[in-house]
Amino acid sequence: MSALPTLKGESLKIIAILILGWTVFSFTDASSKHLTQSYSASHIISITAILNLTLVTLWILLKKGINGFKSKNWKWLISRAIFTGLISYSAVNAFALIPIADVYGIAFTAPFLTVILAVILLKEHVHWHRWLAVIVGFIGVIILVGPQFETLNIGILFAVIAACCIAVNTIVIRMIGKNEYTPLLILYGFIGMIAINLPIAVNDIMTISPLHDIGFFLLNALLLLTGVTCTTYGLSKAKSVSSVAPFIYVQVIWGVILGYLLFDDIPTYATISGLTIVVGAGLYMIYREQDLNKVKN
Repeated sequence: MSALPTLKGESLKIIAILILGWTVFSFTDASSKHLTQSYSASHIISITAILNLTLVTLWILLKKGINGFKSKNWKWLISRAIFTGLISYSAVNAFALIPIADVYGIAFTAPFLTVILAVILLKEHVHWHRWLAVIVGFIGVIILVGPQFETLNIGILFAVIAACCIAVNTIVIRMIGKNEYTPLLILYGFIGMIAINLPIAVNDIMTISPLHDIGFFLLNALLLLTGVTCTTYGLSKAKSVSSVAPFIYVQVIWGVILGYLLFDDIPTYATISGLTIVVGAGLYMIYREQDLNKVKN
């Protein structure tokens, strides 16, 4: 009986870390939105990623020295860099070409794709209640953002690519995360973002004064680093992908809250209804996961 509190505590701890990570991503989006008033998306991503690459490099050097950069999983780390870079590039282009609601409607199919890949590649057994939580949560997202899909262009393809890359990136973390140094996983993600976005930023000639906005860039970098650290750690340590996949919808919840507090986006009845459904799905998932722990013990 003494093992029960530990299991429950560890399960809730991982869920809390992931919720924190996905929540911080919403604040990163809000910070980035402020910077878009003066900078292109490629400049924001590149400068933020360079700052974080520097911070994570120092982190590794201080903790493990030069040996901290050695890994037997270098092929998987390179694949993580590629998929992370593609996520940032595809998301930026999707938001630029189609309405935000349409991007969310497509991008948040990622939990479905993640669970499907977990079944195929990781041989996970997915309980029916996890499928239910993912489906109900996605329905809440659709009600909340209200995508119309009236704009048909390549932006839709970019959103699909982003969703697929998010799912594959999650599986990569699951495959090597438990046996890999977490800061190294994080480092390669930023390398991918720089590799894909910096060439675009260099060719996108514009007047920039990052020193003038250094405070916002540092804030953006720290928020992003916190979100990436929490989600990378949480996804690598969670007992299964399907047990935590639905909690990514917390990003939409905070997106609505921050939109109201910072940008005067008034929530509609549909928004409130969607939020209620998403929150309900998350609470149900937490309840069921703890219930399963009780059964196993």
